[in-house]
Amino acid sequence: MRKFMQTFVGGGFHLIIKDHGSYFLVYSVEIYQKEDESCPPEGVPVGGYFMRLLVRSEGNREAAILCDWSKELLENLLKHYEYAKESGYNMLLMERSPLNRDDWLLLWGDEVEKAIRLEESHEDGRWYIT
Repeated sequence: MRKFMQTFVGGGFHLIIKDHGSYFLVYSVEIYQKEDESCPPEGVPVGGYFMRLLVRSEGNREAAILCDWSKELLENLLKHYEYAKESGYNMLLMERSPLNRDDWLLLWGDEVEKAIRLEESHEDGRWYIT
């Protein structure tokens, strides 16, 4: 989780999540430990860890996504980060598979960079989806 956090926050590489036709730019990753059963997300055992992703949408609205991603998904994200970076790209798009909502597609390349426009604000230094 820590390596994922360090890779996808800052450093000029961006993780974009597409869900229900909207794009969400991940700008912060926080790691939490579940202290009791009242704490979401469901399925994480007490004492287990989960992530809270802070995201910004196309309309500059902000939201938090709680996620319990598998070790395999995190490893695949890091692997595809390396592939994309080596090929000269600076973003990775995650979207749910149309065949199985529990699976994710990891996309990068010319078509992704054409479809999603990022712009850095000169005022606050943050990146926004335009």
